[in-house]
Amino acid sequence: MKAKIGKSYLAEISHEGNEIAFQYPAFRGTYGNVAEQIDKEGLKRPTSPETASLIHYAFQNPKGQYESEIIDILRNNWLWEFTGNLYLPKSNEEINNGVILETNPTIEKGKLKMNKDSLIKRLQENDSLVKFVPFGYKTGEQTASELGKNPYIIARYGEEGAEKVAKIISKYKVNPYLYSFDSVDEEKIRISALGGGGSFGLRLSVIGDYWCDDEGGHAFGVFLASTEDMKSS
Repeated sequence: MKAKIGKSYLAEISHEGNEIAFQYPAFRGTYGNVAEQIDKEGLKRPTSPETASLIHYAFQNPKGQYESEIIDILRNNWLWEFTGNLYLPKSNEEINNGVILETNPTIEKGKLKMNKDSLIKRLQENDSLVKFVPFGYKTGEQTASELGKNPYIIARYGEEGAEKVAKIISKYKVNPYLYSFDSVDEEKIRISALGGGGSFGLRLSVIGDYWCDDEGGHAFGVFLASTEDMKSS
């Protein structure tokens, strides 16, 4: 934990071979409102892989003052992840019958916006911020091993992030639950979140079908500058 002149950071968090820092405390509100708060602070909205690194960090010292707060959010509320889900029905198009995941999706007037044609073009151009997962992945309750190998989870969190999410599941008394879809009859845009207080906080809920954009969500903004800049802020 690092602090300087009123600014506090959860720092030196291992993430994909580097270290990242999150500003403390968490922002709270609706998806769009939290995104706006983070932007105004000059921070970066946390992606799903970054959120996985944050919670993995918290569970290394669960009784710590700040770490325990992160865990309490997971068990009693949820963390917003800025990964959009565009679910597609069966069609005659090449990409269909599955979900497109977009990192840092557009948010306009507080609402998540995802354009199918634009996303399909980005997929075809191998944009690393856009992934497609066909239906057939397991939803609902599953073991830690199943979740860690779930194609949807790997696409959303990356290989390292999926492993981190699977590791912390041992801290819960009930198997994790993936809230998503097995199929859809029409296009659906949905928000990503982690936590949700599933089974009274006894299980970790990975939420990929969130539509009720209420004020119970949280997010820690990612500090973009270097560690030295953080110390002098």
